Amino acid sequence: MGHLLLMWRLVLRDMRRHPGEAVMFLLAVTAATATLTLGLATTDAVSTAYAKTRAATGGPDVTATTTDPDPSGLAARLAHAPGVAAHAGPYVAFNTTIRAHGRTAYSAVEGRDSSPAAVDRPLVTSGTWVRPGGAVVERGFAQALGVRVGDSITVNGRSIPVAGTAISAATSVYPWGDPAQGPGPSDLGGMVWLTTADARAAAGDAPGVHVIHLKLSDPAATGRFTASVSTPAITGDSWVNYRTWQDTVRTDANMIKFTRPTLVIGGWLLAIAAIVTLAALAAVRSTRDNRRAGLLKAVGAGPGTVAAVLLAQQLLLTVLATALGLGAGTLVAPELVDPSAGLLNTVSPPVSDTVTAAVFLAIVVALAGTLGPALRAARTSTVQTLADPAHMLTYHPRLTALTAYLPTSLLVGVRLLARRPGRAALTSVGTAATSLMVTAVLTFRAAPGTGPASGASTPLEVRNIQTGQVLLAVTLALVALSALNTVFLGWSAAVQARRALTIVRTLGATPGQVVTALCVAQLLPAVPGLVTGIPAGLGLYWAFSITMVTPPGSRLLTAALVILLAVGALTALPAWVHTRSPAGRALNAEPA
Repeated sequence: MGHLLLMWRLVLRDMRRHPGEAVMFLLAVTAATATLTLGLATTDAVSTAYAKTRAATGGPDVTATTTDPDPSGLAARLAHAPGVAAHAGPYVAFNTTIRAHGRTAYSAVEGRDSSPAAVDRPLVTSGTWVRPGGAVVERGFAQALGVRVGDSITVNGRSIPVAGTAISAATSVYPWGDPAQGPGPSDLGGMVWLTTADARAAAGDAPGVHVIHLKLSDPAATGRFTASVSTPAITGDSWVNYRTWQDTVRTDANMIKFTRPTLVIGGWLLAIAAIVTLAALAAVRSTRDNRRAGLLKAVGAGPGTVAAVLLAQQLLLTVLATALGLGAGTLVAPELVDPSAGLLNTVSPPVSDTVTAAVFLAIVVALAGTLGPALRAARTSTVQTLADPAHMLTYHPRLTALTAYLPTSLLVGVRLLARRPGRAALTSVGTAATSLMVTAVLTFRAAPGTGPASGASTPLEVRNIQTGQVLLAVTLALVALSALNTVFLGWSAAVQARRALTIVRTLGATPGQVVTALCVAQLLPAVPGLVTGIPAGLGLYWAFSITMVTPPGSRLLTAALVILLAVGALTALPAWVHTRSPAGRALNAEPA
């Protein structure tokens, strides 16, 4: 109990004295776990939202569409087919274009009764259900057109006021739904319900179909049912098409076809950036942790207790960050999977696989970034940690020969790079992750039809806009985290090399040369990261995209130069702060 109390007090004291480090830890791990959770939860969120909508609206298990002008016989035969528990219809339906607020959009119109049906009872979300002279517009379609209750829409030249908006599970979400599709090509669009009389009047000479909604005693047996009724004894000479509820779910999932891999890959890339962040934080606090380890050992603590004390804060913050990431991803997932608001988006607890993946990711990130420094501090002798002696450098004769005639800034920068190869690896990995996502964004924008657009009305346009927004959001989060990593790595490089750089200054180097040397130590490993990240970004995009358009080489080159300039500028800031202190003060300073 005494050890636990000691660890708790030390954790609270450290967090009060250094709140910025705790906040950075939380932000890095939370961003990674939230993105991964969101990616893993999207598929489950689609099926969950559809199941809730289907239950609330009495959605059909199978919808039959026929071009028979008198489908009463077909409807009777389907209603008495084995396995049918309930049916509704036939309802007249046709495809047309409607106008609202000066915009034209493709739509399917279905005639319905004013009373609730036995199967497929659309849930009214605003206003009322259909009435003579009043239309009900599917909610996602209404939002896309900017239509509200009381506005008017024009159907085949007839102006009809909007009585309400509703959602249904009989068709896919806008703009994928098209219940009136008959033989031949047909565009996809939104859904409008009218009374049967109004629908027949609005159809005019337009070719139409009839739809029949069926509820089965076994909803999972849709494939066996459609095979049993696709016979001349049931259909006769009529053209009949069957659509199952599983088809609707798969079509709804197409909305996020590229969103899921973007989020999952982005989550792991953010995890890599988070590892760099934690490693940089560990480097900044290494002197403080070493001294704390020495003090604990001096009062009798063993290596296990020392390691536990040093890791306690990170593990506590990891638990909090995992909870925050799971919560954020779970809350956002329902909105992400249904951008057109065509389903009941209610938050559901994450499934066990999602929780396991998020916890695993958080633990890997936390341990990879902090376990090594903590174990080294625990294993170092008490005297050595308290004395903080100068580190003996490895002599590299070939490196000395290669850098002997370089300018001062390059010479010192290369020596700093060789002195801390681990930091160079972190810089290279972080730059590679950032350049990978930036390349993916540029490649996506280079494809036709993926540029910024508003008022998209086709499925591909809607999906491309959503994919682009998600891709941009993940890239911005990764860029922000990488920028902080660069600052931390530059600061840790300046702190750990403060005595060596001070000696260089006493030998005649100017502050500008010292700043340039630290920038060189960061820029050199960033180049391999760019060389690796750009081809990797193109390769990953090729792996998940149907069509591939390589962005112009000038854009890729510009992006690479911008990344290098950002690395140099963000490294120069902490390096400049370091050179502000006089050289004598750094040489006379006691260990922290």
